[in-house]
Amino acid sequence: MKLEFKNVFITGADGWLGKNLVQTLLKGDSDVLPQFSAGGYKLHSFVLKNAHKEISVNTDSHIRFEGNLTDKSSCVTFMETASNDDLLIHTAGIIHPKKMSDFFNINVQGTKNIVETAIAKGIKKIIVISSNSPIGCNSSNELKDLFDEKSPYNPYMGYGKSKMLMEKYLLSKIEENIDITIIRPPWFYGENMPERQMTFYKMVRDGKFPFIGNGENLRSMVNVKNLVQGIILSAVNPISKGKIYWIADKTPYSMNEIINTVKTVIEDLGIRTKKQKIRLPHFTGQIAQLSDFIFQKIGIYNQKIHVMSELNKNIACSIQKAENELEYSPKIDLYTGTKMILQKHQNQIK
Repeated sequence: MKLEFKNVFITGADGWLGKNLVQTLLKGDSDVLPQFSAGGYKLHSFVLKNAHKEISVNTDSHIRFEGNLTDKSSCVTFMETASNDDLLIHTAGIIHPKKMSDFFNINVQGTKNIVETAIAKGIKKIIVISSNSPIGCNSSNELKDLFDEKSPYNPYMGYGKSKMLMEKYLLSKIEENIDITIIRPPWFYGENMPERQMTFYKMVRDGKFPFIGNGENLRSMVNVKNLVQGIILSAVNPISKGKIYWIADKTPYSMNEIINTVKTVIEDLGIRTKKQKIRLPHFTGQIAQLSDFIFQKIGIYNQKIHVMSELNKNIACSIQKAENELEYSPKIDLYTGTKMILQKHQNQIK
C-alpha cells in the first residue's frame, strides 16, 4: 500500500498528531499499517513559526516550512509547488487557546486559508482533522446512543463551535465536488504526547485524578497510531471523497476503565500507585460546565475548568463506517498503547 501522490503537505507537523504522521510517512510503522510502504513522494511540513525545532531538517524528501496559518500569504508560500498530483493533510488547530478569538482565527479562518490555497492549486485530495466537539455529548452511556456520521451538530463550548463552523465550510466545498475527507478523532493518547498528558498519568499514579460521578460514563479514545492509520486509509481509498469518518479505538471505555487501565500499566512497570482520593458528585461537573460557559461568554478560557466540565460526560462514537468503507482496523488498545508510551517515560512517571 502506497500513497500515489507527488507531494504530501502536512499542517501542524509539530503537533501531537503531526509528529506521528510525519514519522510514519517518512519511515513507515508496522504498528500503524504493516502493509504501508513509505516514500515515493516529497513531504512538506508546515510548523508554527518559532515553534518546536525537533521536526526533521530539510532533506531531498522532506521540506520544513515555518509560518502561520492565520496569514494567507504563509499558506500560499507553503503550497507554492502544489499541483493536481498532491495531497494536503490539515492537522493544525488549537484546543486550549490563550484567548477565545484563537478558536476562530486558527480553527476556522486558518482552515479556510490553507484549503482555499490548496483548491486554487488544483490539489488532488484534502484530509482535514476535526474533533468530537462539534457533535457534543451523548444522551446516555448506552451503545445504542453512540455518535455516528449522521449525528446532528450540538457543539460543546467555543472549541466545538469553531470546529462545527470549520466542518460546515468544508461541507460547502464538498458540495462543489472538491475531494475532501473530514476525520473526527476523540481524546488522543500515545506517542509524542504533550506535557499535559504526563500530568494526567501522574495524577492517576498519585490518586489525585478527580472522579466526577460514578465513572460509568463512556469516552472514546484514539491512540495516535490508530489515527494515523485512519488518515492513510482515507488518502488511499477513493470512497473517502466527500465523507466524514469517526476514527477511534475499537470500542469506547468507561472512565472507570480508563483510570484502572492506566493504574494497571503503571503498576505493571513496577511503580506504586496510590488509592483514588478525589471522588466528587455528578453535579460538580455541571457546576464546572456552567462556569466554563460563563467564562467563555466573557472571553476567558480556563483549561482546568473546561477539562473538569467534561469528566462526567458521555463522549463516545461508533467507528463502523470507517471499518466498512476504509477497512479501518485499529491495532492498539488502551492498555497496549499506554504501556508503549509509559515504558519510554518511566523516569518521568516514577
